[in-house]
Amino acid sequence: MQIKKYEQGAAAVEFAILFPVFFLIFYAVVTYGLIFAAQQTLTLAAAEGARAAVRYPAQLPANTSQLAARKNAACAMANGTLDWLRKMGSGLGGSSCIDSSTGDAAGIYVSSGDCAGISSSTGFSCVNVRINYSYASSPLIPKLLGPLLSLPTPDVLRGGAVAQVSLLD
Repeated sequence: MQIKKYEQGAAAVEFAILFPVFFLIFYAVVTYGLIFAAQQTLTLAAAEGARAAVRYPAQLPANTSQLAARKNAACAMANGTLDWLRKMGSGLGGSSCIDSSTGDAAGIYVSSGDCAGISSSTGFSCVNVRINYSYASSPLIPKLLGPLLSLPTPDVLRGGAVAQVSLLD
């Protein structure tokens, strides 16, 4: 096939026009894919932490209540599940757990209290595990051209789980 002289370079112009569009689509797929993977990891870590709180500790450390031992087990399990996310970014904060039921700062929150409608005097308590990842301060993929051309991403990724534990065992 003969290419006419005035058509030479048309492919380069078409490439120059279409490449940024395709690259932006590829960048969006990778960015949102990692955000979804991180969100799933946070939810899994919280669920595994809550599941660890349900398991009865075989031997309690000295001067530790049963509920405190269950909360420590939940914290340790949640921390262990977050390895790849800690290596990717620093948005989780420290590895210690915060004993609080509220907070939007990055970290792992493990708290206990009354379950909805069930008083702890009945021998039941709820262990609440929440994990926050500060995506705004530590994105998994760098922003494309800084704030000039960036995709809308969440500021904080959250995962959580609640487990009801029996303290009568």
